[in-house]
Amino acid sequence: MKASEFIGMRVLDGEANEVGKIAEISIKLKKCLVEHIFVSTGGTLNKKYFAIVVDDIAEIGDFVQLNLNKMGVEGKVHLNKVEDFATKGSLFKDIVGKKVLAQKGMEVGKIADMYIDPKGCMIHNVVISTGGIFDKKFLMISDVDIQEIGDYIILNLTKDEVIERVED
Repeated sequence: MKASEFIGMRVLDGEANEVGKIAEISIKLKKCLVEHIFVSTGGTLNKKYFAIVVDDIAEIGDFVQLNLNKMGVEGKVHLNKVEDFATKGSLFKDIVGKKVLAQKGMEVGKIADMYIDPKGCMIHNVVISTGGIFDKKFLMISDVDIQEIGDYIILNLTKDEVIERVED
């Protein structure tokens, strides 16, 4: 499942009551792990967030169903901002759009999305978009392809290896 499709899914408690929507995920990209999943509750003016982990998820289909009942959801810490839970730069929104470089400083493209297994808290692949608007292509990478993560993401791949792996 794409992370961009997972964000926005409706969340139900264990008693089939809607408790909110998936608002964001925090990730450990170098380890290919989804660290936390953030659920938003309330309306525009009184929005609150709480974090769930893999053990809180019962099933994922058209909805995310939790193992928590109403009391369990209410027992979670509810904060005003997702950033209050997550470490700096770990949110999906912080990583999407980040420039990706191959070895020797060659610009490859930008992070476009990720294929995740939210129930297993795993990131299977990171999708990098390359090219321009009319010749957009994609490169799939995994954690073993990542050398460093900072203001940019540097891959363990050479220019030729990137060209071989780019998909239309």
